[in-house]
Amino acid sequence: MRLYNGNGVGHNMTNLKDKNIDYEIRDEIEKIIKEQKIDREKFHEVSKFKYNGVIQKFYYSFFNYQKYPEIQFGYMWVRLRDSLNFTSPVYTSWDDWEEYIDYLDHLIPVNDSFTFYYLLVDGGWVYEGTLPEIKQVLYEYPDWMDDFYLFSKKYEWLIIHCEDGASMIKVW
Repeated sequence: MRLYNGNGVGHNMTNLKDKNIDYEIRDEIEKIIKEQKIDREKFHEVSKFKYNGVIQKFYYSFFNYQKYPEIQFGYMWVRLRDSLNFTSPVYTSWDDWEEYIDYLDHLIPVNDSFTFYYLLVDGGWVYEGTLPEIKQVLYEYPDWMDDFYLFSKKYEWLIIHCEDGASMIKVW
């Protein structure tokens, strides 16, 4: 049974005060941060003043914005630019979730505990953190929370987890 109703999917983030933003995902991540005692200096929500800049640069770096000019968060993986390079998909059976999340270590070029990355989750919520803290959040990330996007703060590469396909890929 899916609990997430998808109100945030397809939301245009140009107006962050729009009442249609779904807070369910944000609340769940906030709960994970508190329960897992995650250091907020190493993982936190990006300032609302930076949201538009991060999301726009993310979108224009990886997606076919000429064909899909409106930024929408549902099914973003189908709007990737054709010119990008892709890894083979990594699949999850959902029973191996921690092992699946640990595979991020193999996909990220600079894998240390000091580099900060962006994590964008369905609904348009943007976080930044180090890989160990991001993984700690994702270990607890419920499968009803749909897709997530992990990317370099230099926008050099992107890792997409697609809930529909139970898989993730890296693009650059």
